[in-house]
Amino acid sequence: MRQTLVATVTPDREQHVTAVDPFGSYRLWIASGDDPVPRRHQGAPLTASAASPWLADRLSGPSRAARVLAAGPQAVYLDDGGVALGVLARGAVAVPVALRTRVERLPEVAHAVVGDGRIGLGHLVVEVGRLSAVAAPPLPWLAERGGLLAPWLRPGTDPRLDAVRAELPAPALGLLAAGEAGAVDALLGLGGGLTPLGDDVLAGWLVARRAAGLPHDAVAAAVAAGATRTTTLSATLLQRAAAGEAVPELRRLLVAVGASAPPHHVRALLLDLLCVGHSSGAGLATGAALAVPTRRTP
Repeated sequence: MRQTLVATVTPDREQHVTAVDPFGSYRLWIASGDDPVPRRHQGAPLTASAASPWLADRLSGPSRAARVLAAGPQAVYLDDGGVALGVLARGAVAVPVALRTRVERLPEVAHAVVGDGRIGLGHLVVEVGRLSAVAAPPLPWLAERGGLLAPWLRPGTDPRLDAVRAELPAPALGLLAAGEAGAVDALLGLGGGLTPLGDDVLAGWLVARRAAGLPHDAVAAAVAAGATRTTTLSATLLQRAAAGEAVPELRRLLVAVGASAPPHHVRALLLDLLCVGHSSGAGLATGAALAVPTRRTP
């Protein structure tokens, strides 16, 4: 039986979470600042983390082994039955499918265990401490303010954005701008790395389109149908993008555009997004710009 997650927000804006489980088999640790009593799991100290509601629910199942997809000092990604989960050090990009910790450096890891509300990476055991909102909020005015996004698609705005358009097929980008699901066939899985550039563009499009309240179901369905054509991590990120979940840099940028923030503020947030990954931020920004009609702002 799944647990019910009950979240409350205290005056200091810290979000506390309790798991209600009639069988007593699972509880989330309530994290409020530093843990006053060191907690341990099978001899290993427990480290608190922030997680999305989706990830916390995914980890509420029984303990099971997970295959390591990629591991480094800032991020470890795991394959949990075809779904990617991760653990992040404090300096990593806050992708929505990973537990976010304040650990400076993650240990080397050859095997991992997930479930019972935690992820175990050898001697480091990371437990869900609080829920964190990772979805872009509804931004109905975003659909009317595409004029603020249009410059991102013009040559010369930023070389990183120019590089995205140079690498990806222009006809596919045109189809995506029109909201056509046919764009997915040409973009999904296109590019190298754990998150191919074509997938980053699709993810940015899905998040912005959903936030703006514009039709996106056909593209989302095409992405889901082709999930095996890309990496496990990218497929999972795309699944969560269809639910509106994204890195905070993209969420902040969309909120600013939807609120008609001053151009210099929007520009600063765009530069923050472009610094995400090698090219992922530029791909997300390009997708977001293609998602919103470029009509004049009121």
